[in-house]
Amino acid sequence: MLETVKGLLGVMILFVYLGIVPIALGPLFTSNIKRNVVGSLIFNYFVGIMVEVALMQLISVPLTLTKCSFSLLVIVYSAVISVLLVLAALFRYRVIRNIFGDAARRIRKASKCWILVLIGIYVPILVLSFQNLYIYGDDKTYITMITDILNSNTLYLRDVDTGIPVGWILSKYSLSSYFTWLAYMAKITGLHPLILCKTALMYIIIPMGYAVQGLLSAYLFRNNERKMLVYMLCVILVTIMGGFSNYTVTYRFYTWVWQSKAFLAIVVLPFLFYYCNLVYEDKAGKREYLILFIAILATCATTLTGTGLAVGMVLFLAGMYSIRNKNVWNLISAVVACCPAYVLMVIYLQYDRFLSLIGF
Repeated sequence: MLETVKGLLGVMILFVYLGIVPIALGPLFTSNIKRNVVGSLIFNYFVGIMVEVALMQLISVPLTLTKCSFSLLVIVYSAVISVLLVLAALFRYRVIRNIFGDAARRIRKASKCWILVLIGIYVPILVLSFQNLYIYGDDKTYITMITDILNSNTLYLRDVDTGIPVGWILSKYSLSSYFTWLAYMAKITGLHPLILCKTALMYIIIPMGYAVQGLLSAYLFRNNERKMLVYMLCVILVTIMGGFSNYTVTYRFYTWVWQSKAFLAIVVLPFLFYYCNLVYEDKAGKREYLILFIAILATCATTLTGTGLAVGMVLFLAGMYSIRNKNVWNLISAVVACCPAYVLMVIYLQYDRFLSLIGF
């Protein structure tokens, strides 16, 4: 009985951290932006998620490379998030209240056809919850890695096969912080990494992936509700029916949704694509470029693959819009916003030399 109560409490904490906290963090960075989406709950939510992930990257990479303890990371990260929440409560309370009020009005006016979209999203999740999902090779590696971080209070300094302490870390773990982020969630919720990753997170990350597509549909169809409904239903059908290969979006949505490449493919990279189009379509302000910087940093936090993809996509879109708008500022701003990705790419290319330089 006690374990059940602890588990339910952990799920509630997870929901607060991934469901409520981002909505409070978002307005700290969006309130002065002159865009129609500034009052959107979903847009502010995703900006908040990007902030959570980007902060973990900023804190985790230096602490990992200096062999600091995991408990220190938990303290520092929690302190920064707490300070931001206090600032949001002090200076953005009215904005947050208006965001929730606007969301409530939109829900009341929305077509009942959106119920079909919600059914299409949550029924597959419920089905997956009652399946005995196979533990794949990567599942075992990553879940063991997260468990070792929690048990050893170190950051990636245990061999995942033997548990023996090691003195060297693969670059894909030290230069990206996604699995540290999962370990942090396991720590604050008290959920075992296996339960957190294979069960609890699918109820949050899968709807998150569809919500990004909802943002993209609103941008593409200029908030035309009928077209947005058709688009979302098509996305759901394609996703459900696409499980014929390990390389389709279905595989990332419904099999390995908690893993870093899945989070990159269905949440972070689509949001970055959406936000780049939003920013470069019209003249953007400095705060909007700050959010772009944060989104790129969040993309880098998932995988080193995400680092390269972020740079390529942002520079490509900025170049296209610069040509269309005859404004080279788009390209210049993109080059500057990608700075964290450049740094990580250079470190990766000279990884052994960099470790020697810092005395790792």
